[in-house]
Amino acid sequence: MAFCEDCGAPLSEGVLFCENCGAKVTENKSAAVRSGKAVIEEGILYTNLPLLAESLQKTEGEVTVILEKFIETAQNRGIGYQLCDASKSIAGCGSVDQHIAIIKALVEKNHPKYLFIIGSSKIIPSIVWKNEASDFESDADVSSDLPYSTLDTASPFDGQEYDFDNCLKVGRLPESGIDLEKYFENLKAVCGKLEEVKTFALSAQVWQEESADIYKNISDRQVFTSPACENTTITNLIEENTNLFLFNLHGSNKTEFWYGQTGNEYPTAMDHNSLSYVTSPYFLMVEACYGAFYEGRSCVNSILLSALKGKCISFLGSSRIAFGTPCPQGCCADVIAEEHLKNLKKGMSAGESLSLARKALMQDDSEESIKTLAEFSLYGDPSARMKGEPVASKGLFSKDNSKSFTKGVHIPLPNIRRAIKMELTTVNEKIAAAIEEMVYSKYEDFKGIKPKYYKSSKDNDYSAVFKKQGVIGDQLVTVKFEKDGKVKNILESK
Repeated sequence: MAFCEDCGAPLSEGVLFCENCGAKVTENKSAAVRSGKAVIEEGILYTNLPLLAESLQKTEGEVTVILEKFIETAQNRGIGYQLCDASKSIAGCGSVDQHIAIIKALVEKNHPKYLFIIGSSKIIPSIVWKNEASDFESDADVSSDLPYSTLDTASPFDGQEYDFDNCLKVGRLPESGIDLEKYFENLKAVCGKLEEVKTFALSAQVWQEESADIYKNISDRQVFTSPACENTTITNLIEENTNLFLFNLHGSNKTEFWYGQTGNEYPTAMDHNSLSYVTSPYFLMVEACYGAFYEGRSCVNSILLSALKGKCISFLGSSRIAFGTPCPQGCCADVIAEEHLKNLKKGMSAGESLSLARKALMQDDSEESIKTLAEFSLYGDPSARMKGEPVASKGLFSKDNSKSFTKGVHIPLPNIRRAIKMELTTVNEKIAAAIEEMVYSKYEDFKGIKPKYYKSSKDNDYSAVFKKQGVIGDQLVTVKFEKDGKVKNILESK
């Protein structure tokens, strides 16, 4: 039996971290065979082997071999992943708090940059927070992987402080219907090796102007729109070797499709087969409501799962209703999309690109932006990059960093300074009339719908929320305004 060099505890066969103290295991016969290439960036490959094996209908040994092979190929590109099996410390699926405790111990000992979760939320749970943005009547909660990045499970609506320069870069690979070996092969074939970035963008027609403003950061091509493009014709537009996608479409938790829009018309723009013929491994960003909603779904009714089953190696999307604007300057999902895509094109890893996007998003600490922060998660290897190689950089809480995960210490980001709470309120009749008339003139299909007015815990911030039941689910228009009626922004649900 092998023993931990740090604490002396016995080591289970095959583990790459000590289950007692979290120290990295340097010698273990069943650990992955390492290649001669130097490790530039460190990461944790995190799963629950018994639950993952059961879901994949394989033995634990078979799954371990697949994961160890990935670890070996990852080192060939300078990424030193170490396998951690949470089942050694947690019975069953466990809670997010239990998993965070394990990861904190690993981080303090080994200072990794990446956390790659293997398994859906039934293997390693996502957190579910109460939604305290003004659309809470449509979304009662928000599902999120954010705590695995910040190592803090408290709700961001409670005024949490985060540091996105100093956090884990996190991605998750759900196992539902996905061939892990095929995904890892796609990753190996393309990661860091793309000589040419080939892009495609599809937008709902009503958001064409804002989509073009985002797309110009990565391409000089045109943005295609829907209804002109539908799921039956999209294969005629996308080149087979496209490797970077932007979709600014509607989504729904009622159906498996993504939709375009013009006026009150919502044609089906994308389905689970729309990208099945793409031959090159690719990166994808989608702004749609529920664009990454997958719990309880399969590859035939989830574009996320069908994409990862195919050639997609990196997918960024939302678990709930997302917001944006029809034209520049964008907000919420638009900010996430723009920052993530342009940093991917520069050669940053998917995890780094998302962290920078979150940092940019938090320049606006409205309740909708905080919800956006929570609901957008990355699916796939967070160390994946389009071109170039990793650059030596400090991992989370590197040895010369004095911060520690002692009880009660949080990772600070001063951009979120106070709790955001929305309370029903009344506003001056003249202000209400002016806001309602403005919305009715701009959105004919919302005529006659009376909004609910909310006051934020932030001084002088108000919201008028117009909601109607549309053909694809709840549709919302939110007007942000100050106490005197000055309109700050208009947000539309995706």
